[in-house]
Amino acid sequence: MGRESAEVDRSSWRLLPFEEVLWAGRRCTVPRDRAWVLAPLLLFALASVALLFAGLLQLAELPGVPNALAAGALLGAGGVAALLAPRYLFDDAEYLLTDRRILWRRGRFLRSMERRKLTYARIRWHRSVPVVGHLDLVVAVPFGPLRRRMRIVLHDVREPDRLLARIRGAELTAHAGDRDVALIDRLEEGETVVWGGHPRGAHLGWRELLTTAGGLLVTGLGLHYGYRMASILVGLEGLGLQVRSAEWLLLFSAVAISFVCIVGVGLGAVWYGSVRARRFGDDTEYLLTNRRLLIRRGATELSVDRKQIVDVATRPAGRGLHHLFLLLDAPQSRAIADSGALGPLLPARDALPPVLFELAEAERVRRLILAEPIASPTGG
Repeated sequence: MGRESAEVDRSSWRLLPFEEVLWAGRRCTVPRDRAWVLAPLLLFALASVALLFAGLLQLAELPGVPNALAAGALLGAGGVAALLAPRYLFDDAEYLLTDRRILWRRGRFLRSMERRKLTYARIRWHRSVPVVGHLDLVVAVPFGPLRRRMRIVLHDVREPDRLLARIRGAELTAHAGDRDVALIDRLEEGETVVWGGHPRGAHLGWRELLTTAGGLLVTGLGLHYGYRMASILVGLEGLGLQVRSAEWLLLFSAVAISFVCIVGVGLGAVWYGSVRARRFGDDTEYLLTNRRLLIRRGATELSVDRKQIVDVATRPAGRGLHHLFLLLDAPQSRAIADSGALGPLLPARDALPPVLFELAEAERVRRLILAEPIASPTGG
């Protein structure tokens, strides 16, 4: 999981004289997240479209070639930047855990967080390596115009759930460290389950519906664009432009790549806002133990110590269901900003906020979370 207390340059980490090093590590060598693969591909595709149009304008002896070349160069540079960005943002980062703090360092830039101030943590397991994931550590903040928060992300660390337990001063069972193992089998030693549940309903909020609607709109525009450009290509053939001429091939290639990009983005948004949201909603579970509240959505898990939960706010979700927003303890005030309790829209579900969506027995769950007594059905 990382180097033990050991050979660490204490001066470079700016450690206190009495601070004890418990663990040191860095990013594992694993495939990149999909976003760092898809973003460069899209930018390179758009750059190729611009360069194809530049070639077409050059052959047709039309103005605008320098502008098209400049656009292609900028898009290509953006693709290269997106391709190389993770290497400079994450690969050189080092992580350190002491008896007092969690530290993150890249070059001469150093960030630290006190372990006792940690409000909650997320684990985003890697898509193809089941024992590796991102560990996102958050100190929640009160509601306010800036909505700033203390946050440290340890990218691609081995067995992030074990590392989180170590940060919390706990020990996990022997089954921990693998996302393929059920969440209930990866609890801390001595941790017992009080309640478990799943969200009900359609698992689709306003964000998901707007994403789906936007995807349908983009897909429709892409299909309309493809139809119009196909008509233009056929019309050019009727005007004497040979099908296999250089001009026709350049125009056809540019149109085909543009069509694939537009329709691909549109269908991706539709899938993301509907199919994926429904599937991840079905794959969501809530687990309340004697120590923590755990939420798992797909390959992402959230852990909140019950001592950090000061209250639970409810909001109707329709059809007798309710959303439960956790009000968390935070420096100087209660952290209602992180739960989204005062926001006009529900927080994004994929971000896995400290919210229990679409529960049927909201009041009972609220009392369990706050450790309040539950009245019996007979009122006794």
